[in-house]
Amino acid sequence: MQELAEQLLRARSEGGAFFLPPRLLIRLSGSDAFRYLNGQITRDLGRLEAGASLPACILTPKGKLCATLLIHREGDDLLVESDPRLEEILMARLDRYIVADDVTLTLETSRPAIHLFGKLQEAEPWSSLPGLRTTRLGPPGFPGMDIPASIPGVESLPLLDQQVVEALRIERGIPAWGSELGEETLPPEARLDLTHIDYDRGCYPGQEVISRLKSIGRVNRLLRLFQASGETCTLTSGAILHNAEGKEVGSITSVAPRLDASGSTLALGYLGRGIAEPLFALDPLTGEKTPLSIIKTLGS
Repeated sequence: MQELAEQLLRARSEGGAFFLPPRLLIRLSGSDAFRYLNGQITRDLGRLEAGASLPACILTPKGKLCATLLIHREGDDLLVESDPRLEEILMARLDRYIVADDVTLTLETSRPAIHLFGKLQEAEPWSSLPGLRTTRLGPPGFPGMDIPASIPGVESLPLLDQQVVEALRIERGIPAWGSELGEETLPPEARLDLTHIDYDRGCYPGQEVISRLKSIGRVNRLLRLFQASGETCTLTSGAILHNAEGKEVGSITSVAPRLDASGSTLALGYLGRGIAEPLFALDPLTGEKTPLSIIKTLGS
């Protein structure tokens, strides 16, 4: 555990590298691919820069998530990356709106890759390697770099344990599909409106709902980062949040591995808008109550 704690400390200050998990990759080819995809997603593809990826959402007509995407160019084609569990749903969703468009959808094999972030990617020889600029563990505007795992010398990279990667994801407030994100999620609830939506662009399925949410300035719940203190804390994903009166006000979605000696546990979860401390997490199995403090409202 000491080794993982040291990895986490270094990653916070110096950055790091880790193998990307399996990914769903869909290739869009054909003369209408750009125009077609641009009409389906929440971002303006005209802002996609060469050698970089663009985060976006694809929504249902009711404005709820179908998938979160990372989009980049490969030659004349567009590659869409998403969670592999969404293969059937996303392929069907993309195919549904193709009518007379010259667009072909092809499933691609996910190639092994490593993501570099922070100061590590600026050091030689890594800074000179070809790769794709993309934000996976950092704030907007500070992209890391995806590099092929087959590049000579990459075996000497100090790769992070997946527990460390998960701890960084949670403490940086990055929502994940199956935990914070699902088919009932409205993007602003998870603060995806800050990173995955362009409000000054043309129409797409679900835009009317998203624009209306922006105009009224509120959703009923928001993703937040919580902290529980104590060496014997048993905070778990799925724990129900209660206020001082015992009313249910939210739930925990992800709990960070405890890797250091800070004596606290970080977790992500949804909390009803306007709810303040004191808060307690109720374990669904044991009924144990854990006091929580709100670290911040993500994106504020």
